[in-house]
Amino acid sequence: MRTTSKTLAVIATVAALTSACGTQPKPGTPDAANLPAVQDSAAAAAPSDGAPAGSNAQGRIPKKLGEAAGFTGQDGKTQAVTFSIDKITVDPKCDEYMNRAAGTHTLVLDVRVATEQLSPEDAAQLGATINPFAFQTVADGVTAPVNAGSCKVMSLKRLPNTWASNSKYTGQIELEVPAKSGTLALIPGGLTNAGGGWEWSY
Repeated sequence: MRTTSKTLAVIATVAALTSACGTQPKPGTPDAANLPAVQDSAAAAAPSDGAPAGSNAQGRIPKKLGEAAGFTGQDGKTQAVTFSIDKITVDPKCDEYMNRAAGTHTLVLDVRVATEQLSPEDAAQLGATINPFAFQTVADGVTAPVNAGSCKVMSLKRLPNTWASNSKYTGQIELEVPAKSGTLALIPGGLTNAGGGWEWSY
């Protein structure tokens, strides 16, 4: 059969489509469950495609305190952000003149964050993820939203409002929650679509 330029163009197109159909990770997806703990620098992770390995029925990855979580950058290949919740303090003594709302409880999260090279989209997702309003609690099978707390307003070691590439941060997040114990869930980017994110027992 004589090979024409039109035939060669079709073959090249099919080859390109076949190559593009590999299992490439989706940008911004949560890390695999075996991501190593955060040390002095950001931990590298193997991004995952679809439901992350080790996720539960809600699509979230259970984490222990101090265990790293994170997400890949917009390129879908490199780890953009690694973070951990190192400690959860329940109902600490409130600052002078401050108090918690009746019928609620206070959680203070000690958080570490390490960034790699961030695109503007990565930085925006980080800001929307490490954010009080991206959290939910689950207690007795009931999922509830949380609010920013008003108990430790004066003494809280706050995280920054903006994020730089190749940087490390430590700070605290205060949450006002309905239950004294349960599961704390973090939805990446504050998204409300099903699946994704991480959770910690408290």
